[in-house]
Amino acid sequence: MAYSTHEIEALVQPTRFHRVLYTDPEIFDLEMERIWGSSWIYIGHESQVPRDRAAPEALPGVGPTTANVVLNVAFGEPVIAVDTHIFRLGNRTGLAPGKTPLDVERKLNEITPAKWKLHAHHWLILHGRYVCKARTPECWRCRVADLCSYRKKTPEPARKAPVRKE
Repeated sequence: MAYSTHEIEALVQPTRFHRVLYTDPEIFDLEMERIWGSSWIYIGHESQVPRDRAAPEALPGVGPTTANVVLNVAFGEPVIAVDTHIFRLGNRTGLAPGKTPLDVERKLNEITPAKWKLHAHHWLILHGRYVCKARTPECWRCRVADLCSYRKKTPEPARKAPVRKE
């Protein structure tokens, strides 16, 4: 499957590089090369995005997370890409503990129902990014805090009393 520059820009938009990439096609090409490793979408596979995990992983700078994101986002494959947020979430909550991202990925694949696999990594990333944050998780906002094995639950911060004007 060949992608146009506009289609690739749309796929890259969630990475927050899209504002920079849209302004200059040359910057877009350089950034794609940096992100994807030697412009593997354009050069590495003759303008074809590989539909398996092994082909992109064989290229420099491309690991299992990137390969799984491409399979999931570009092809709609129900795979779970374990990034830093999902790795932390899997270990902190006890959902899928593991020493490596591959361990966490295997465990998540075992426990995630098939009907949710397509979107599971997006949901987990968002939860890890905005609720179960690295430094200070917002446990009071978490809908599954009662199921979480994280011992140092953070309480809701005290609200300051409004200042009265006299």
